[in-house]
Amino acid sequence: MSGCARGLLVAGTSSNAGKSTIVAGMLRWARMNGIRAVPFKGQNMALNSSATVDGGEIARAQVLQAQAAGVDPVIDMNPVLIKPSGKDRSQLVVLGRPAGELSGDGWMEGRAELLEVVAGAYERLAARADLVIAEGAGSAAEINLMGGDIANLRLARRTGMGAVLVGDIDLGGVFASLYGHFKVVDPAYAGCYRGFIINKLRGSAKLLEPGISELEERLSTRCFGVVPYFEHQLPGEDSHNRQDRVRRVAGDGARLQVAVVCLPYLSNFTDFDPLFLEPEVDVFYASTPAGIAGADLVVLPGTKATVADLEWLAAVGLGGAISDHLEGRGWLLGICGGYQMMAAVIADAVESKRGRVGGLALLDAEVVFGPEKVTRLAAGASRFPAEEEVKGYLIHHGRVSSNEAPLLCLDGEEEGSVRGRVLGTTLHGLFDSDGFRARLLARVAEDRGKRFASKVGYASHVDGELDRLALLLDAHLDLRALLQL
Repeated sequence: MSGCARGLLVAGTSSNAGKSTIVAGMLRWARMNGIRAVPFKGQNMALNSSATVDGGEIARAQVLQAQAAGVDPVIDMNPVLIKPSGKDRSQLVVLGRPAGELSGDGWMEGRAELLEVVAGAYERLAARADLVIAEGAGSAAEINLMGGDIANLRLARRTGMGAVLVGDIDLGGVFASLYGHFKVVDPAYAGCYRGFIINKLRGSAKLLEPGISELEERLSTRCFGVVPYFEHQLPGEDSHNRQDRVRRVAGDGARLQVAVVCLPYLSNFTDFDPLFLEPEVDVFYASTPAGIAGADLVVLPGTKATVADLEWLAAVGLGGAISDHLEGRGWLLGICGGYQMMAAVIADAVESKRGRVGGLALLDAEVVFGPEKVTRLAAGASRFPAEEEVKGYLIHHGRVSSNEAPLLCLDGEEEGSVRGRVLGTTLHGLFDSDGFRARLLARVAEDRGKRFASKVGYASHVDGELDRLALLLDAHLDLRALLQL
């Protein structure tokens, strides 16, 4: 297709209005109908990120949307990523690479320049696709921030995208919120709106018809449909979704119990999505010593603030509780930042700038934080508990040097650590690999006197959920009209 592709901005009345999910469903529907569509989000704030095929880092939501569209994730799909790393402090990632730190007050500075970066990324994607479906950020009517907007209406006006506004009826007040979003912004930006969608309806859409008709008349616009509340098991974007995924079943203790330590700066919580699908596993987040009591496997997850979260572990008593867990023949797995915490020494002049600090000393290993961030996809095989194919992604400043037996071999190099029931790796997405997940959980279960057999094919499950979402949107939205905007 020559020239610039059509673009649609799916904006929202708030965070968690369902923009990410609707964009993913639209992209899968476009793929089903032979349309070359790609995802885009100018700016995202998330600790849930992933590596791309071109060696950068973008938000995990855009990686899922790329999967929905059937295309490889690339840095242009999320040119600006903000990763909170401390109180009033965040890492700024631009075009997939770290670009300094931001404070809350300092975020407005330089955003005019970032608008051109974001618009350039959009235009590169548009040049190689039939359609760009962009997701807005938060609320589209933050008038205090409009002068520096790089993800919503200012971007739509800059690139010529039409915008549709998604309102969340589940929280109430959807008509006032939609009306206010059209009216509170400058008319030059409000002119980008082409209509609205009502999302997350529990009940009959007929009850909304009088309100929809009046809103259409008042705003001289149209409603493209009402989407029912959709219970799904797709990877989540942020902490809202993580909180929805806590499941612990009280029973006779025969089921495998997996506790994920809920670190203050926990990142990449989608690492555990496959575990929540296993019917013979109870998974739960824990932030106290009592919370991990009785767990068969405790997981120290990734974090954007390794040293700060290590200090938090000690402050709440979880460091000692983990030692007690191991003495009770429990298993421990550290992933990325969690793996780094398990080393004897951490030398960090980059993230926390604290220099040399002591780790949990559960592994004969040392961590050195380097200024260059490792961001890449990786694949290989496990060395323990058996050889199985694995793949995932690496995102870290900290390099672990270990004298323990390796857990994995990634791209021809030994990686990770195994010391008895203590395991560690820098690889995110490890549990997505069905064979490894099944083998490891079966090994833990056997050692704990339990039984486990995996019943999940994770990749096929996610594809099935995306198909189901696309069909739902097709039934409740005028998608053909939407994609002509």
